[in-house]
Amino acid sequence: MTELVDPATPAPHDEVRRYLEQSSPGPAPWTRDIEVLRRETRDAAMAVRGDLEPVAAVRALSVAGVPARLYQPAGPPSVGGQPGSSGRNVLIWLHGGGWMHGDLDCYEGVARAFANRAGCSVLAVDYRLAPEHPFPAGFDDAWAAVEWSVASFDRVAVAGDSSGGNLAAAAALKARDKNVRLAAQVLVYPVLESRADTEFKRAFQARYARFANQADFGSDSLARINYIWDTYVPDRAVRDRPYASPAHAGTLRGVAPAVIITAEHDILRQEAQDYARRLRVEGVPVALRDYAGQIHGFFQMRGVMSAAQDAMSLAAEYLKREFDRR
Repeated sequence: MTELVDPATPAPHDEVRRYLEQSSPGPAPWTRDIEVLRRETRDAAMAVRGDLEPVAAVRALSVAGVPARLYQPAGPPSVGGQPGSSGRNVLIWLHGGGWMHGDLDCYEGVARAFANRAGCSVLAVDYRLAPEHPFPAGFDDAWAAVEWSVASFDRVAVAGDSSGGNLAAAAALKARDKNVRLAAQVLVYPVLESRADTEFKRAFQARYARFANQADFGSDSLARINYIWDTYVPDRAVRDRPYASPAHAGTLRGVAPAVIITAEHDILRQEAQDYARRLRVEGVPVALRDYAGQIHGFFQMRGVMSAAQDAMSLAAEYLKREFDRR
């Protein structure tokens, strides 16, 4: 049975409240020129990404024609060492941004922290964006990164937040289907369910009408998630295919072990928690952590959200355990 939101008044974390008070909500994204939207969201992300941790090396490269960056941890890797040695681990990082914006610079802090704390290489992928490149372009780029990494490293994991979490979950499904072994998947408030008419989303819209004094927070959240689906997968006949909408996979049995991170005040919270339950029922090891008081997007806000630091440590420790297990 789908769990409904708690009827109590939603209360944001103090850091969330301060962040929202200092943020000026702009016009709806569907009213904006895409390049203007990308510049503005990039500026907003750069302002909250926090200080960049030093790493041993950062290398720009092309992975089957897809731009990417490879980060090497500042300390010794958990297994092995430099490119070309044996026993190496890599995490493929797929950034969020509604499949429409976000880039490697916005998530530079996340990639560096993952490299250092998990003691592995991190391959951050600059996958193609909609609306210029709708599904399956971004997913194809994510899969190209998996194939390259499997050929180049001993152990491979996938990770992403929001729309990047969707790509990571879809890549884990395809890896299972193709008999490609992944060590783990890290899904941070992932987009998994393409359907808007779920009971939870309707309840969220009503309950979050004025969350933290933000007018129409619930309605805006629902409108935005519908907009990004319309942009990423314009063909509704394709939208429920598992590689587009992982929640519609017939079975999750056999996919990589997962850690799933959710935020209390997020319209995507329930679909991620439902996915975790399905994984558990179908015999896939899964760890689920919900961050009370938090909002969608907090994971990359390392400069203003203490929960981002905690969530990074949790995900990195999970990765180290799973890499050591394989």
